[in-house]
Amino acid sequence: MQVKKARELGFCFGVKKTLKLFDDMGADSSGVHTLGTLVHNPQVVKSLQARGVGVAQDVASVPGGTLTITAHGASPTSIAEAQRRGLRLVDTTCPLVTKVQKIAQDLHNQGYQVVVFGDHKHQEVRGIVGWTDDTALVSADAEELVPRLIALSRSGKRVPKRLAVVSQTTQPAERFKKFIADLFSHLPDDFREVQVHNTICDPTLDRQSAVIDLAQEVDIMIVVGGHDSANTRHLAELSEEEGLETYHVEWPDELRPEWFEGHMVAGVTAGASTPDDVIEEVVRRIEMY
Repeated sequence: MQVKKARELGFCFGVKKTLKLFDDMGADSSGVHTLGTLVHNPQVVKSLQARGVGVAQDVASVPGGTLTITAHGASPTSIAEAQRRGLRLVDTTCPLVTKVQKIAQDLHNQGYQVVVFGDHKHQEVRGIVGWTDDTALVSADAEELVPRLIALSRSGKRVPKRLAVVSQTTQPAERFKKFIADLFSHLPDDFREVQVHNTICDPTLDRQSAVIDLAQEVDIMIVVGGHDSANTRHLAELSEEEGLETYHVEWPDELRPEWFEGHMVAGVTAGASTPDDVIEEVVRRIEMY
């Protein structure tokens, strides 16, 4: 079986920076917790757990020691709480996520109603909302969003006639464009100003572009990465939108020989938190079929 890899895949620089920090800590990282999973990849999380790194879902559950802010970032409220509790803070927030947080905070302080395009459950999005004093609205559907904006403007509590939109860094670019187009087509005229900030990060855009290009050269696509990883799921969705039979796997053992029957060339891409050794093992297994 012939295998072609996407020109851009696997660890982005933000994940590499985060993991290097843990490598510098050494083999024993007991007493260190991450606020949420460090990255959305089971192999990486398992490796860190073997070195004593714990995962805390909130600051209150950290018994003491060191708390690491993950690449996805955190709200200022969480950071302040950690400081009050005397925890040693290590901030590994991706610089591109920090940029979005700063933009959202500045826009909020200028009086804009901030809208975050993305998944309201995602760790990164929750952090961005926190930098707007929890006033930002989160949506991936403009038609659903507009009635909420209208109701808010009529409530008397806040009158958001000036809107500013930012994006979760790992969202598909075409979906963001559609969201903005739909927003403008449904927004009432009394919303007199709308700012749009395309904050999708370059590594995400590069991987999305690469999977679309690769889809023209292969007849089946394997996307490698955590099932909880938003950017990995989006790569699989983009491949499917190109009409390819596509499978999203976390582990090489999830591959099935029957998937490749009748196919000549398999494409392989991977999310931004997928280790190189996992990618290479997936490639090796496919080449054996």
